[in-house]
Amino acid sequence: MNILQVYSYPSEAVVSCSLVDDKGNERKILTISLEDNGIHVHKLEKDDHYLIPPVPQIDMLIKEVIDQVAEELNVKAIIFRFGDGDKIEETEDLVLSEKWYDIESLAKAASKHAAIVSDVESKYIISVVKFSNFIYASTVIRKEDTFPLMQIVMDTSSDAPHIKIYNEVGQLVEDRKERVADFEDYVRSLVNSDDVAIVYKESLDEIPSPTEITTENGDKYFVGVIFKYFLGFFSTDDANAKRGIILRNRRRFSKVLRAILYLDRLSEEGGVEVLMPAKAILLEDVPGEVKKMKVKAENILKRFRVSEVNYFGVSDTAMKEIGSYNSSIMSIRVIPVGFIIVTKTKQLFDEYVQRISNGPTSDGYEILDEFIKKNASRYFIGYLMSLEEALIIYSDILNELNKDD
Repeated sequence: MNILQVYSYPSEAVVSCSLVDDKGNERKILTISLEDNGIHVHKLEKDDHYLIPPVPQIDMLIKEVIDQVAEELNVKAIIFRFGDGDKIEETEDLVLSEKWYDIESLAKAASKHAAIVSDVESKYIISVVKFSNFIYASTVIRKEDTFPLMQIVMDTSSDAPHIKIYNEVGQLVEDRKERVADFEDYVRSLVNSDDVAIVYKESLDEIPSPTEITTENGDKYFVGVIFKYFLGFFSTDDANAKRGIILRNRRRFSKVLRAILYLDRLSEEGGVEVLMPAKAILLEDVPGEVKKMKVKAENILKRFRVSEVNYFGVSDTAMKEIGSYNSSIMSIRVIPVGFIIVTKTKQLFDEYVQRISNGPTSDGYEILDEFIKKNASRYFIGYLMSLEEALIIYSDILNELNKDD
């Protein structure tokens, strides 16, 4: 069985992987690097190259790429090494250089990636990326070019947002604090043309990262709230749908979700609390219901003396898009579910996130399906989806209905 050796370096944002066979022969098979337009992944033996957008939790993203390669090659073990030249040491886990964690560089690369991969027809393309709770980035580029006209980064962590503007060669040309009501409008005002297309991206939702809290008592918690959605379609003349789809046995529903996702119940030591509404709601009511659920989550977190939290699965772009959908064409019902995660270690937080994101096993899905049909409705077809996935399913079904007409 082969071994995958992973090398990372203290002075550059590069990771390389080598395959070591049973005889000790080592050959380089993969490189991962941070460039100005995203994360470049080169599979050297297959001459395969692809580009992925950076996310705030960059270490988790790199680990995902490495784990995927290890699974493809069916390796016996992964060994991590960090250092340069003769000073390379084996480490317990992946260690990345500080250059990988430069939040501004990551945000700019994410915004450039969003701009260059967009498929829109206009003279100018403006990408608007919400990279984290506080960092926004934008790239302005001509359709036919590969280099940006300008890049803008805004840090909203202080009362007055900190704005940085870079020119086409990456030089910082403006650096100031300015009150900005809307980042998109601000960037749009810098482009003197009407032939503009704006593309959006919310990197924060890619890999959930916790808020790290240390209380007055010295307790440390890693906290986050993830929203998932159940989607159902009903006939517009369905009497039950008109009355409202009541969600029965909600406490039991929460227990079922925790059981099939292997989540511990929230206690003083941490765990996961599950929130859901009393009934399935209309698609256009999702933003309002999510807002109410956020208030409930914040009240629950007060017992841990937590006053701030990161939310995932509630992207501004998707929430705005909901306004363009007409649920009178199809009677859609949605059950938003909020998972409040509180842990004392980052590792356990990531494990909970992975279990929620991956969903239950096939047996778990059968249990969930039976519960939903018995306590809500047999017309629910989408379980534990992201909001974006739910909107895609809605659009696909609507397109099929239009074809039939």
